[in-house]
Amino acid sequence: MAVFFRKVPDPFTIAKIWILFVILSLAVFLLVVTKTYYTFDAFGIWLLSCVALIYLSRKKIEYLKEKQNIIVITIGLFICVLSFISIPLGISEPPYSIGEYSVLLSGMGLVLFGLLKMRSLILPVIIPFIAIMGYDGYKIFLNYIDLLTEPLIPFTIWLSTSLLNDIGLHTVTNGNIITFLSQHGDQISLAIIGECTGIVSLGTFSIALIIVVTTFPQSITRKSLGLIAIGYLGTYGVNISRIVLIALSGFFFGPTGVMEQVHVHIGWILFSSWMIIFWYYYFTRQVGVAFFNKNLKSREMKK
Repeated sequence: MAVFFRKVPDPFTIAKIWILFVILSLAVFLLVVTKTYYTFDAFGIWLLSCVALIYLSRKKIEYLKEKQNIIVITIGLFICVLSFISIPLGISEPPYSIGEYSVLLSGMGLVLFGLLKMRSLILPVIIPFIAIMGYDGYKIFLNYIDLLTEPLIPFTIWLSTSLLNDIGLHTVTNGNIITFLSQHGDQISLAIIGECTGIVSLGTFSIALIIVVTTFPQSITRKSLGLIAIGYLGTYGVNISRIVLIALSGFFFGPTGVMEQVHVHIGWILFSSWMIIFWYYYFTRQVGVAFFNKNLKSREMKK
């Protein structure tokens, strides 16, 4: 086995092979499962994990001490098993989804980098597991989500109706129900509940932020704090845009058909686009990662 380790490729090559496997396997998984908002959340978290991995693989690698790799491998194998038994244990809900598959990938990543003793590359592959487990715990918290979102609902309704009225929809608000007429005279009603406040998107953005700041602590500056604030405001703004677009689809096409499809898909489309734009800007301007440099080096590494 020692001879094998001497012949393994360099960390950057290993990272690229792992990332290719992760992206391709997740893409195949997305083709065969029902796509939801949370499906693309998990995919986005893995993309950030891959960016962190490729970055760290280009830096000086720290290795596990003797026998530490056995612990990492054991934990990885346990996480792999957990991905299959989490549903019977009641930790997650059926059917087997991208959440459970993400747990499996994290376990496999720990086994791989544990075998190679590459301590520096362990964090990026374990964070998606932590995020998924955190979300499973968060779903328990969702039973009490009203306590957190209740103060946000009136503001969300006010901001959404203000924009809709400015556009010309002439809304009427009764409690948490926004009502207006479509251009064909149909009554359209939108109920603004806790999840409509963007609390899930804000949670996903927070997970992404944790991945970034733990991987690139040197990026934390006054400027980055301002960018992070913009990131949270933008995430909330994307949610307001989602409500407005759902309302507009109802205004133009009525309460069924197109409006139903917009309600299902517009959230993940807008949020995914926002995450790509924001984190691309953050990585290129704040961290200094050049995505289109063939070696994916940062400006800091070139110094």
